[in-house]
Amino acid sequence: MEYSKFSLGLRFAMTSDSNLTPKDCWNIAFSEVPITHVVGSTLFGAWDDVGDAESESAYICMFSNLPLKVGKALFAQLQQKPVLLSHLTIYHPFIQNNRVEKCTPVEYLGSVQPDGSVIDGEISYGTMQICGTLPEVCEKPGQCRRILIAPDAWEGKFTSADAARHMLRSASHILPKASLRTQLIADGGQGTIDALICSNNGRYLKANITTADGNTRELHYGILPNRTVVIESEQLSAEELTLALTLPQNKGFTEYIVAAGTGVLPEDVPDGRYATVLGKRIPASRRNNIRVEYRNGIETVLELCEFNFHLGRADWLIVLTRLLDQEGIMKDPTADALLFHCRLLHKHAALLAFTDDGRFFAKIDDNPLVPIETSSFDEAADALFLIIKNTPISPAPLFPPAVREETVISDM
Repeated sequence: MEYSKFSLGLRFAMTSDSNLTPKDCWNIAFSEVPITHVVGSTLFGAWDDVGDAESESAYICMFSNLPLKVGKALFAQLQQKPVLLSHLTIYHPFIQNNRVEKCTPVEYLGSVQPDGSVIDGEISYGTMQICGTLPEVCEKPGQCRRILIAPDAWEGKFTSADAARHMLRSASHILPKASLRTQLIADGGQGTIDALICSNNGRYLKANITTADGNTRELHYGILPNRTVVIESEQLSAEELTLALTLPQNKGFTEYIVAAGTGVLPEDVPDGRYATVLGKRIPASRRNNIRVEYRNGIETVLELCEFNFHLGRADWLIVLTRLLDQEGIMKDPTADALLFHCRLLHKHAALLAFTDDGRFFAKIDDNPLVPIETSSFDEAADALFLIIKNTPISPAPLFPPAVREETVISDM
């Protein structure tokens, strides 16, 4: 299939959490895309089979035959539509001509008429009527909240990307004029590849590794623009990790980030390789050597994602964490690190806490925990953003001096 002029694709996240169908994707696109920018365009739909190494599958709604200037204006407008963004993939939510042309097979939905109707297609999805409007703009920038949503994964429930989309959707409904941004977070274990690849516009790759006893595992990993390879080793054996560090297709790549989490901590790496090993708890007996450097997982991820830069452009930080007991004690190193940086930069912090038995609590800045009467994550997120909405706009409080204990090295 050839696409004329400028083509823009919207990559909808087709995860088990979203439960979207192609019809749902098009209905969302029809309701969010401004008609002013797409009259005369042609619409195509396709599954994104060129990104099969990524952690999320995607369905693409394509708008083709756009003049270049109009296409770029549409792209700029859609980046300010948080409801739409809350359904798209975190990694490359939009794609353009060169990526669109690789998607096969495609479905032709038709061309967009001046009244917003879509006609003459080979297949029909949803309303087939474009009715989106331009993004809401804050008339008084100093009076509109700037929010950075940075949740870690909720093990067994949500990935970091799923949690970010849920919270973005809630924020867009409660605070439609707020400036909203998401940031994937990981602690140096699972989720580190997603956090680093999405923040640095890296690439997802996959390969098969076979151990000496004949067992084969599919390895998903990433490569950053500076040619650093990122591997998550928490689920790998020592032999599998060695194989991952010596993949033939990565010959010439010498710098590695090994996100070990609580898994295997390599004491050495093959000749010609240099590894930064990220861990949650690293024994004091482990010492850096010429080829291996051990570092705190969450702090390294925040540094490589330029977290402080993004937080500096926000007024509020949204954190998701887990309560460990009935007394409301939070011992989440990831949340602690995020709140530490929030204090350093004098930003407001809003924390959504959950318990293993399905209860939720909200905490604003240094105020006490407030129970949220719901067992639904979406309703709890709505309640948190409603609290933020009802909080008067003001500078963040002057917290006590930020003091933090060293958490990298510990005896085990």
